[in-house]
Amino acid sequence: MKTYTRITCEARNSQRLLNKFSEKNIDIFKVKVNDENITFRIEDKQLKSVKDIMDKTAVAYSVDGRGGAYLAKKTALKYLSLIIPAIIAIVCLFLMTRVCFSVKINTESGQLKEKILTVLNNNSVKPFMLKDNINTSQLSYEISKNIDEIGFANCYFDGGVLKIEIKKVHVKEEEETYDGIVADRDCIITKVLVYSGTALVKEGDVVKKGDVLIDGYVDTMPDDPTNPDNERFKVKADGVVYGETSYTKQLIITDEVVDSVRTGNSYSVTQIYLFGKPIGKQEAVKYAQYEFVEEIKTFGSVIPIQAVTRTYFETERKPIKVDEPTLDEYISTAYVELWQTLPQDGRLLNNYIYKKKLDNLHIIDIYLILEENIGAGKQY
Repeated sequence: MKTYTRITCEARNSQRLLNKFSEKNIDIFKVKVNDENITFRIEDKQLKSVKDIMDKTAVAYSVDGRGGAYLAKKTALKYLSLIIPAIIAIVCLFLMTRVCFSVKINTESGQLKEKILTVLNNNSVKPFMLKDNINTSQLSYEISKNIDEIGFANCYFDGGVLKIEIKKVHVKEEEETYDGIVADRDCIITKVLVYSGTALVKEGDVVKKGDVLIDGYVDTMPDDPTNPDNERFKVKADGVVYGETSYTKQLIITDEVVDSVRTGNSYSVTQIYLFGKPIGKQEAVKYAQYEFVEEIKTFGSVIPIQAVTRTYFETERKPIKVDEPTLDEYISTAYVELWQTLPQDGRLLNNYIYKKKLDNLHIIDIYLILEENIGAGKQY
């Protein structure tokens, strides 16, 4: 990309000056001439040659604007004090992500630390190695295998530090025992999150209530052919297991049912309430069996007054034929009742409604399929 410099000089002998530029193959752009001055632009790289020509012709001039290369160089020099620390920081950050600078062993025993350092030396692990050349899983196994006092070792990187945490071997009588997490209902497993321990189930497995989901142990190196005994260590079983569960409700309804039906008689009563308390005496309802609807109007903002109008409808119980709208109303009510029994932490996956007619009976089965936690914190 070309960058340009703008120059203003005296207009006397301007033609001679332009001829000199042409002889030196210097291209000029955007030339403006007035009585006293001539203004033009040249490529930034030709500035030195143009200044030499104008100095030799004794023409007074000024450089009004420098090009991008000059500005870039000037800017770089201006911010050099910031650029260098930034580059150093980037290099340090790169090294932190790729290089192991030190080894930290989490033990207060000097003797045990020496044994671990010996294992590290035998495996050619030392500071300032590339992290890619250190197999932390294999190193954990080597430390556990070669040092009798260590039952379990965990090697991992924390930034540029290789950290080694160990668990000493305890006699069997002193070992902690932990229970596993079990299913508290029948379900199909949808997700298993293990924080500690070993998962005994996976997505898609069908489990029964009481089956162990996560057990309280970990294997050292189960796939290592040199470790046929596959040592196990007791740990606390911890995790979350989600399963697909179902909640059901069945309705059995005859073709004819006894239900409340409005007789057609009704009346309305308005009661005034102040601060939520009724003013005046409330009258008893005239009907032995009834339904009512309520309409509330509020007046005033500082002292709210409510006018509550209730309309009472007389009802009587009588046999009615069950048609499709009535059947759907029963199903809708049962669906809501079943929904209200669901656990708060469940997530609805699907729902099914099956209808079957048998003689004079309607048999309806409602299924709500949920995904929910079926084992966290629940141990046998």
